[in-house]
Amino acid sequence: MKKAFTLVEVIILLVIFVLVALLVIPLSIDDTIQARNVSKWRQVHNDFAEIPTSIKTFSNGDITLQSFITALVKVHPLNKVVTYKIKYLNGETPKDEYTFKEIYTTDSGATLAFKWYSKYRIESHSNRKILGILMYDTNGKSGPNVWGKDIFGMNIYKDSIEPFGNSLSNDEIEFDCSRQGTGLYCSSFYLNGGGNF
Repeated sequence: MKKAFTLVEVIILLVIFVLVALLVIPLSIDDTIQARNVSKWRQVHNDFAEIPTSIKTFSNGDITLQSFITALVKVHPLNKVVTYKIKYLNGETPKDEYTFKEIYTTDSGATLAFKWYSKYRIESHSNRKILGILMYDTNGKSGPNVWGKDIFGMNIYKDSIEPFGNSLSNDEIEFDCSRQGTGLYCSSFYLNGGGNF
């Protein structure tokens, strides 16, 4: 004589399946969103990296604020200004260096901001002169609005535009692109093939 499952056993089994699904589904959705953001960052990175080349074709000098803006709006037309809060990957709120007064929407639904320094800054690990920085949020005001998740950035040098962390070691970049780090160097980490996306 075969014994069937009792109602209690069936309910317990269903509860276990539901709990496992509730744990797995958000992780897979988060991975899908992250993969989409990284893919978009890889696509637009090339647009930004080409700005110095386009500047040199219409001016015979280094990158200036005016030449940068002229070249930038050809690639990514800037629309209205929006404001929203941005966080680091470790949950902290950025201080002066990585906050922006004006964040512009773009035609693609992303947001973009840049900061031009009145006097260049010296990059501590390479001694290169940084003229300004650029921030790109792949999905605009939509969350999570976190450096390294949907927000990526680049340093603007006098003759090139490169992702944050470009001249650091892989270990430094990988640590910063973890939950203990700021997420700023994820800009290089994902371009270098990190994250399996």
